[in-house]
Parts: sequence; C-alpha cells; structure tokens
Amino acid sequence: MHAEALTPHHNTAGMRNDNLPTQHERFRWVEIFRGLAILEVVFHHTSGRFLSLLDKESAAWLVLASLNRTLHYAVPAFLMMTAFVLMRSLLREFNLKRYTANRLLRALLPYLLWSGLYLVYRTYLLGAPPSWSRWADYLFWGKAYFHLYILAVAMQLYVLLPLLLPVARRRPPFWAVLIAIVALTMAVYGFNRLVYRVTYTGSYVLWYTPVVLLGVWLATQAQRLGAIVRKGWLLALASAGVGLWVYLPLALQAIQGAPVNTFHYQVGNWLFTTGVSFLLLAVAYWLSGSQARVVAGLQQLGRYSLQIYLIHPLVLSELNRWGLVGALQVRWGLPICFLVALLVPFALSWLIARAPRISVLIFGRS
Repeated sequence: MHAEALTPHHNTAGMRNDNLPTQHERFRWVEIFRGLAILEVVFHHTSGRFLSLLDKESAAWLVLASLNRTLHYAVPAFLMMTAFVLMRSLLREFNLKRYTANRLLRALLPYLLWSGLYLVYRTYLLGAPPSWSRWADYLFWGKAYFHLYILAVAMQLYVLLPLLLPVARRRPPFWAVLIAIVALTMAVYGFNRLVYRVTYTGSYVLWYTPVVLLGVWLATQAQRLGAIVRKGWLLALASAGVGLWVYLPLALQAIQGAPVNTFHYQVGNWLFTTGVSFLLLAVAYWLSGSQARVVAGLQQLGRYSLQIYLIHPLVLSELNRWGLVGALQVRWGLPICFLVALLVPFALSWLIARAPRISVLIFGRS
C-alpha cells in the first residue's frame, strides 16, 4: 500500500517515538514534507518573475536573487521523497504488473495530458507555437513547458527503482551508500562531460543520484528513522552549508550571464540540495507531532502538491500576461502574486478532488 493512500493520523500527545511512526503518522510527515517543498517551488517561480523588474546592480536584486537561488531545491527533495515512499512499498511487496499499471495511471497519462495542455496554451494564448522539430524534447525531456521536466524525471525514476530493489533488500550500511553516491555521481558527471553530453541534465534522473540513493537507503532503514533524523541532521546541515557556500556565488554569476566552473557549481549544488532535502525531511518529521493549525495547513498543501505544481505556472503566466506582475512594486507584488499562485491552484485542486474520477484522469490521483 502506497504511503499517499493512507489516512492522516493525529498524535494527541504530540510526542514522537524513536522508531518510525505508524503508517498513519508516516503519511502525515510525508504530506508535511511535500507541503514545505511546494511552498518553495511556488516562491521560487514567483520570485523569478520579479527579478527582471529590479536593477541588477541594486541591493534588492542581490537579496532576491540570492533567495531565489537558495530556494531551488524542491525537485531533488521531491525525488528523494518519491524514492523513499516507492522503495518502502517495493520492499513490502513488488508486483511488476500492478506497479507498471499504477505508474502509467499516476504519471504517464497526466504527463501527456499536461504537456498537451501547455503546448496549446503556449500556441494560442502566449503566441509562441512549439517547434515540432523538437517533439522529442517535449515528449522525453519534459520541455513542453518549463516545469514539466520533473514528471519526465519521475518516470525515469519509476523505471530505475525496481532495478535498485535487489540492492535495497540487502539493506547496505550508510558508509557503503555514501561511497556509492560519491562514486556514481562522479561517474555520471565524467561520462556526461567526456563521453556523451546529455542535452538536458536537469531532466536526467541519474543527475540526481545523491538524493535518489539517499531516499532508497532511508527506505531500507525506515524502522529507525527517528534515530537517523536525530543523528543525521547535523551532518546534513554541514553538507547544506558547505554546498551553499560553493554553489550560491556561482549561481549568482550564472544568472548574470557570467561563465562559471561547472564542476564546482555541480558539486556545490549536489551537497546543498542533498543536505537540504534531508533537513526538510527532519523538519517534517518533527512537525508531524504537532497539532498546530499551520502544520495542518502544510499537510493540506502537501496532499495537493502535485496539482499545485502543475497548475501554478499557468496562474503566474496569466498574472504576467495581464500586466499584474509589473503593475505592483516588488515589496507588494511578490507576496500577493505568491499567495495567488499558491491558493488558486490549491482551491482548484480541492474542488476537482470532489469529483474523484475527473481528478484521477487529470492528475493521476483523487
């Protein structure tokens, strides 16, 4: 049974055990994790819209650009959590036929549908018809619209996870997984640089080897997740801090059009996103024992995170197309557009979920 199919559970004592929580609690922290991640996604894309309105020499641009580049970890985080949830399911029971059917329904059909919808939107409302010579980019790399690449990566991950299942069943120790992460990540980078260059590395699942393998390893250790969170958060914080120190200056140079050392950039990015992904897990795990309304709100956002992810670029694009982004000062426009881009997709998702068959058809889930 997949974690996303479970019912939320409320821990009235507000306390956490050392071992993995019950299935109901596990579902709650997974949703809280996704809620935190989708907040980052929407803010990242909203702030990107406003960067062009600021003078690149101004302090305001530097602050917003730094925040925009720092809040750029959601895709690795989502992939880590997807690897965790699905590998836990595969370790309990693996039926290839059922697994394939579920992935087709929950991923491939929504991906094709939303790719088509965004191609139509680009053509008739943005006046930017697609170049059909790039059909392979649209289909295989998620380039029908800028954010759809995560679905392309997710489908590659669905193929990869059963191949990792025999290793996961052996439940390797962390030191062995850490060695594998470093070795395989460097091999992927070296192969891409010296042998064959992948056109879109961000749409390539092996480019996310650190978070994928971390998610798989966490799935094999799920019964002692509480202890891992307590012991691992400091190491994750160090990884994120060192990674950000290396990555952020180069990221700021890159968005200004300056050349950067791609190896240093990628190493910094891998350290940062892997560390932050684990820290996000730790925060979600700790918050899941709380009954605060804000935590319940995060859980609700997480429940509809995929739907919000798919819809929010359309809302942002329409706000920009109608001139609302440029009509307000950044200090007011940014939070207003952020809330609109978050709450409108959430409301639409909630309404569509009232008709489960339609929701499954559109999003792959009710």
